[in-house]
Amino acid sequence: MKPTIPPLPDLRATSRRTAIGIALLSLFAVSSPFAQEATLPPPVRIESGVSGHIHPALGITGKGTLVAVFCKKERAPHLISRSTDGGKTWSPPALFPPTIKTGIYPGSLTTLADGRIVSTWNVWFAVEEKVTSRYVAFSISSDDGVTWSEPVSLAKNADPKIHSVIRHPIVELSPDAWLFPLADRTVLYNPKTGVESPFGDGINHGLVPMVRTAAGTFVSGKGSRSTDGGKTWQPIVPFPDVFTQGWRHQMIGLKNGWLLASQIPGPGVGGEKINFIVSSDDGASWDMEHPVEFYNPGRAIGGRACPRTVELDDRTLGTIYYDTDETQPGGSGVFFRTMPGANLKP
Repeated sequence: MKPTIPPLPDLRATSRRTAIGIALLSLFAVSSPFAQEATLPPPVRIESGVSGHIHPALGITGKGTLVAVFCKKERAPHLISRSTDGGKTWSPPALFPPTIKTGIYPGSLTTLADGRIVSTWNVWFAVEEKVTSRYVAFSISSDDGVTWSEPVSLAKNADPKIHSVIRHPIVELSPDAWLFPLADRTVLYNPKTGVESPFGDGINHGLVPMVRTAAGTFVSGKGSRSTDGGKTWQPIVPFPDVFTQGWRHQMIGLKNGWLLASQIPGPGVGGEKINFIVSSDDGASWDMEHPVEFYNPGRAIGGRACPRTVELDDRTLGTIYYDTDETQPGGSGVFFRTMPGANLKP
């Protein structure tokens, strides 16, 4: 018996079906809430088995080395990890020397104009029995995060029960004037003398990011901007809500003059996805109607995510965040992910 030869497919019909399929896929790519997130490279896992308020920070040195700090669990010392290949691989997380003997609440990383990097964190201390508070400390690295100076502490609040906390990068106004956006005060700090002085009109903006734009404008995460060095402020409406949970969100200035802020919509502790909102006019207005999706796991995010972003080069952004959901492959973790700057289209 001769084998049965199946009929050749109708190539015209196949072409029509293929064209229809491509059109539907294109439509899905535009309309799907996962479209932007799906076009990005997969996240790189830096650490696993994390829990609590372990909020990561990210910095990039003058030589392009990425430095990440975070806690493994709540009130534990900082861990540090470094990448010299743009975030593709990371060194095994190791104890951050200045905090080895300290229970901390995570802080921030800042790159200075001379390429050095400043790590800040918050030290827990006992006020009285069963009452604790926090103060801010920092350390500086001149060799891409390999070694660090001895910690320097900022003053505690005059009322020790009032927490002094930092979560956002400092703003270097000059070598002897760093703007510290603290929970209990917004101040200028002289790293050479250790002396604090009021910033602008002296108001406290709270635990929110502060940015000085390429044009010299100050934008406060409280939802206002100043063109006269902080002496007067004008409200920005609408503005991304980085104030309600100011320790959780970010706002940074980009080299092209734009500003970027995080938005984490959805209920619960961690929300459902991480979006970026962009301003292309010196912080005066924000494109709230066109959020740029960065991370969307299709479920509630475990923990508070706390994204922190830096520019790797003129074309690429890199963001660190965490997700404590144990059902994801590999379980809870701290992650790094890149995104083309071209995705930000205000």
